Amino acid sequence: MPSQINHPGLNESQVQWVVSQAARAPSVLNTQPWRFEWDGKSFAVIADLGRGLVVSDPVGRELVISCGAALLNLRLALRHLGLYGRVQVFPDRQDPHLLATVEVVDGPPIDPAQKLWFSALPRRHTHRAQFSDRPLDPALAVRLQEAAESEGAVLEYVRDPGPTRRILDLARTAEALRSSDPEARAEMAQWTPEPTSPRRDGVPARAYSSGPPAAGQGDLAGRDFDLGRDFGRADPEQQPPTAIAALVTQQDLAPDWLQAGQALEAVLLAAAAEWAFASIHSRITEVPNLRAELRRELATAGYPQLLLRFGYAEASATTPRRPTSEVIDLTTRA
Repeated sequence: MPSQINHPGLNESQVQWVVSQAARAPSVLNTQPWRFEWDGKSFAVIADLGRGLVVSDPVGRELVISCGAALLNLRLALRHLGLYGRVQVFPDRQDPHLLATVEVVDGPPIDPAQKLWFSALPRRHTHRAQFSDRPLDPALAVRLQEAAESEGAVLEYVRDPGPTRRILDLARTAEALRSSDPEARAEMAQWTPEPTSPRRDGVPARAYSSGPPAAGQGDLAGRDFDLGRDFGRADPEQQPPTAIAALVTQQDLAPDWLQAGQALEAVLLAAAAEWAFASIHSRITEVPNLRAELRRELATAGYPQLLLRFGYAEASATTPRRPTSEVIDLTTRA
């Protein structure tokens, strides 16, 4: 880790470190759909469309959410160095792939909440293993809502039995639709390489079990990563009921998706700081009519971006990340 500094100048080692922290962000199927550029004063956060999910995410909503999570991490890394990232979103109307620029300037010391989030960054992971049967602490549930609100989104818990049952049904329907779609299955296979693969992206076989996931009563349906290939190496899940919530934004345009990603990572880090983790369920929001039904069940004027299931667990291994050299360009944008 580079030493702390109190001026906006970053050397190459520090730039590489900041980007390595940004790239710890979650992404659907661990596609890592981001690139970064550094021009000596600012970072550029760029959507890597070559890593988008054409079938599951044709408009790039989830891709932008993933990049938003990376943006939050980048901001936190700068705050850890005693610096501040002055963010401008979608600064060039002629270049929609340029999601944000982050000018590095002097800043006050990192605040306690951000310090706590940053400390949890190394252990934050999308949880695909067993949760404990310990219920989510009510005080933590509130702190997670506050974390989402600090980044301009809303975390809405699903508590009432009626809406909960219907949302679980919607999630099962979404998974069944995607699992029966040959193109969606082929896309899943592309991002779930065989156990011996040296790839540093996608979902590794050690992160899921062999065979289709079995969602119990009161649980969200998970993705079938194995696809009948007997690749999975993790133990089968038998999940106890856990806290379910939807991440909601006021509007549903690209800037809102970027905002949702920053809020998502803030929530996940606030949870990981207290050894709580989340499984991320995006299938239901990938199917337009089911997403509309989810919105009605939530009785919200906003737009649900993702469903999350929270619980406590021992930390498990994080998914691999590409080398920093593959995601950063240390040249000035033209």
